[in-house]
Amino acid sequence: MRSPETERLLTEVRRAVATARAGGVTARACIFDATTAAVDEKAGGWPTAEARRVADNACRAVEPPTVMADPTPRTKPPALAGLLWNVANWLATRKASR
Repeated sequence: MRSPETERLLTEVRRAVATARAGGVTARACIFDATTAAVDEKAGGWPTAEARRVADNACRAVEPPTVMADPTPRTKPPALAGLLWNVANWLATRKASR
């Protein structure tokens, strides 16, 4: 039988994961965020070390710890894309400051 605190944590994690998945978030990200939020409960800011440890353990079922990032270097974006990004960012910043 689960303790009331464990049941509350599981309910919060289930609720947060379902909401995040409906919004298009990856399974690992929503499990990590939901678990840290449930463990820390009302804490704001960065998750505590305990919450990160619990969340990493919860995510192992989704993504084993042996999974590695793709080592191939990423290609550099075209110069035009960078220029357009800088112009759009400048316009957005200018518009927001008014």
